Amino acid sequence: MNEHSPPPPHERVSSLATHPARLVQKGFEQGQTGMVITDAKGHIVLANPAFCRLTGCEPATASGQPIEHFFASLHEPANLPAATNRTNASAATPSWQQEVLCRHQEGESQPILMTVDALLDDKGRPSHYLRTFINLASQDGSRIGGRHWVHVDTMTGLPNWLLLRDRLNHALAQAERADQGMALLFIDIDRFKAINDTAGHLEGDRLLGELARRLNGSLRSKDTLARLGGDQFVILLEKDATADAAQAVAERLQEALEPPFIANGQRLLLTASIGIALFPSDAQDEESLITGARSAMYTARKRGPGRLAFVNQRLTTQLKEKHRLENQLSEAAHLPEKYFDIHYQPELATTSGRCVGLKAVLRWRQTRRGKRMPADFLDIMNRLRLGVRLDRWAISRIIADRQRWIAEGLPSGKLPVSVTLSESHLAHDTFDRRPLDHFLRSQETAPLEWLTLEVPEGAVTQRLDDAIHMLKRIEKLGVRLAVSGLGTQPIDLAWLARLPFHQARLSASLTSPANDSERNLAKALCHLLDSLCIEPVITDIDDAASAALATTLPAARVLGDQLCPALAPEALDKWHASHLAAEP
Repeated sequence: MNEHSPPPPHERVSSLATHPARLVQKGFEQGQTGMVITDAKGHIVLANPAFCRLTGCEPATASGQPIEHFFASLHEPANLPAATNRTNASAATPSWQQEVLCRHQEGESQPILMTVDALLDDKGRPSHYLRTFINLASQDGSRIGGRHWVHVDTMTGLPNWLLLRDRLNHALAQAERADQGMALLFIDIDRFKAINDTAGHLEGDRLLGELARRLNGSLRSKDTLARLGGDQFVILLEKDATADAAQAVAERLQEALEPPFIANGQRLLLTASIGIALFPSDAQDEESLITGARSAMYTARKRGPGRLAFVNQRLTTQLKEKHRLENQLSEAAHLPEKYFDIHYQPELATTSGRCVGLKAVLRWRQTRRGKRMPADFLDIMNRLRLGVRLDRWAISRIIADRQRWIAEGLPSGKLPVSVTLSESHLAHDTFDRRPLDHFLRSQETAPLEWLTLEVPEGAVTQRLDDAIHMLKRIEKLGVRLAVSGLGTQPIDLAWLARLPFHQARLSASLTSPANDSERNLAKALCHLLDSLCIEPVITDIDDAASAALATTLPAARVLGDQLCPALAPEALDKWHASHLAAEP
């Protein structure tokens, strides 16, 4: 055969079959990895059979469709700036990958690793993109990296029902051995089916992933969040999970859902109905806990979106009352003139019984319950961060009352006045962005030597460094300072000596008339305060026994309902006049 003659036909066919272009075509058509070529705008030009099997679409149907109609992103693209979106990610890099969720037309969703490579033209600009889709869940239930997908919800990455049952059984056994409490929260997303139908199932799947991340971010590492299916989740709280702890977690979960969700460019507000079952009071086994929590969830949902309920109706009633009280207090704090009054309790000299000062007390007016004492709402006020707002209103009202007393020549105008501050008032991050000393300096009044501010002991010990600077600045304004609640916790003499306190308020309830050791401790504490140049004042003398006890303590001032209750300003004027007339 002449060396220049063409090869035989069978050799030409074999050569064409092994040509690189033909091999690439075979790999694209016969490979088990889903592959798609899109144009620069993300519209499908070619889709291989593996991709069509993965998504359940026909090649003819896929052609021309936007690629993002076939998946939802579970995570941001790797190696890309956060501001870069998926479609235009090529502007930053010619290649990237991300985990996505592909939804088959029959409804099943699968986790997929999508890799994107830009195909460049002669000028180095992306003209097309090659996307490959690798299924992360294999047929034997394992996942890349050795994670067993059979125990994990493929859509959210959370534990599924199988893993939850295992952890729940283990937690129940541990709680029973250690005689500890445990709680189960059953969560149902309100109106999610309607949102899913409107936004589309693929977008609904992505929303579920975002829901899972927000819920999980509100929990401790030792708590378990699992997805039962659909829009239902369960949370297992271990280690002494009381009703209060479970309620606090439920409230954090509701707060986590407050920022709007984005679906198809629209802002969606989602809430959750939450049912709570407690071990061992509500149930002692796995099935009863789940059933009880689910039943409580239905009870919560009947009351409206974003509610929670306990299996125990008494706890639910208490929770409802708590929420009602919080809402009322929040409204009242923003209209203090309408809902609050300032009453004044006389401080009496231990030896003579003369009125030597006044203690300002906040009273909350409620139509049905009359006037509430601070002890009834102080904790709620601090938790809702309303203390600073009410403190500042109270100080302004006290200044106005004193100016009236002085203008009318009343004896109350000559007396020092004390008022208790909330714990949050030593912080710089106040609602009006003004530290306490700036607020006091802005008041149009004479020097404030007559004013005593009482600081709770807990606020000082928790923010010692901030307290030192703030209290010293307040002292420079002439304001006197007192510490209240002293003796309820171990006393650190070092910090007590460092702070510029003039008085310390000690509750008469710290001692018992029948307990000599308590009385001796109270006397020793008074002597200790005196040695630090801090005047002890005995408060809460509310019965005859504590009044008799106060006379045995080395304190110059006493006050309490047994001696004289807190009075409205008009009643104080009358009491003061009669009190002065009775003095020898």
